[in-house]
Amino acid sequence: MVIFFAFYSFTLVAQDADWNKSIDNKQYAKIIAEAADLQPADSIDFQKMFLLGQAYEGLLKYKNAYNCYKQCFALDSTHIEMLTMLARISGYLGRVTEAEKYYQMVLATDSAHFYANYQLARLYIAIERYHEALYHLELLLDNDPENTILLRTIGDCYKNLNFLGDALEYYRAAYHSNVENASLASLLVNTLLKAYSPIDNDFIFEAIAVCDTGLFYNPGHKTLRQNKAMAFFTLNDYVKSDSMYSALMVDRDSSYITLKYGGLARYYSRQWLGAIKPLEKAFKMDHTAVDVCIILGISLGRIYNTQEAFEYFDLAENLLEPDIYWSEKLLEFRAETYVRNKEGSKGAELYYQLWKKNEEKINWLQQMQRALTGRSLEQMSDEERQRYLYVNFLYTSELLKLPKSEISVREYAYLRSVLQKFEDEMFFRNVTSLPMLSLEKAKNTLSLEKLKELIAKLSE
Repeated sequence: MVIFFAFYSFTLVAQDADWNKSIDNKQYAKIIAEAADLQPADSIDFQKMFLLGQAYEGLLKYKNAYNCYKQCFALDSTHIEMLTMLARISGYLGRVTEAEKYYQMVLATDSAHFYANYQLARLYIAIERYHEALYHLELLLDNDPENTILLRTIGDCYKNLNFLGDALEYYRAAYHSNVENASLASLLVNTLLKAYSPIDNDFIFEAIAVCDTGLFYNPGHKTLRQNKAMAFFTLNDYVKSDSMYSALMVDRDSSYITLKYGGLARYYSRQWLGAIKPLEKAFKMDHTAVDVCIILGISLGRIYNTQEAFEYFDLAENLLEPDIYWSEKLLEFRAETYVRNKEGSKGAELYYQLWKKNEEKINWLQQMQRALTGRSLEQMSDEERQRYLYVNFLYTSELLKLPKSEISVREYAYLRSVLQKFEDEMFFRNVTSLPMLSLEKAKNTLSLEKLKELIAKLSE
């Protein structure tokens, strides 16, 4: 009997060592397969439950991981690493109150614990408790005052609180700690442009300098080039602005911002003929852009194409003084007809236009999302999949702003199931972000972290 117990104990130790090795090698499926042979008595083995939880977490099976970690918590509520993992998984599942409790338990033991402070701050940011997030972030920054990520995240908090001056201060510090980072440079430039006052051009000159430095380290970076062109446009230096937007268009940048402001820069620099083509393309992307419509009309008039100029003037007049009810109904009926005719992409574009007219009517976003639903992700082209991701991201983000009482549980579950398909795609492709394409043809990316945050909120 003693020999058997010694052999059994040796077997358990060997299995734990093997599972530890599998965790290190990211062989999560191997552990879960072997766990099928576990006995009920194994549920009181802290180390085994802890390793099994990590395996489930590695395969993004968060509910299973949560159950394992909860069992570990019942066995030992003081294990710091387990508490941080349980807090993180609780956050992923939308159990915000639990996640906060577990992080606070870690901090009660070690108030300077970096991971717990940072993750708790991120949790507070996700639920828009920015002041509490700032407390933990600034605590960490005291011990690491040049940490780029901390500086940027603090800046984000202040920006969300509409304290633009404070946000600018931290974005500057983050940028100067890593001037090679194009994303930081663009973030700082956008904030400088927002904080710009016509009586003081210093912010604009600073923005241009930041763009130049960013382009030195990242030659040809499209966003920084767009930022610099916009800075010159803001300074009313339309010749330089046109030069930069023209170069972007030569490099096949067909984004709405480049086409619109490139066309406006040409018009204001008295290049009437050259302004027409980009403005026409921009107006096709947004048929409600009155300023584009008017400038396009006057550009045509100045090259003596008066008939078409008057057509745009008439259209602009209609845009300025629409019969709101019937103009919306017209778009709605067009969109519905497109969807019935299996032209969901066209229908979605019209539903998007309706939403842009009144962003409080989230039902238009719901109709837009449904218009693009019907085929699996595998059946969609890359462009269709990017647009579908953007539509679901937009709809979910706007939906989460509403009181929970106004949304059905079924809608939350439906959107969560859609977003989880993209999460699975990131996992199988081993990527941390996916490209998105807006209905205005603007390209962007959605990070795995942000996607998980949305899924977690839908799970609350």
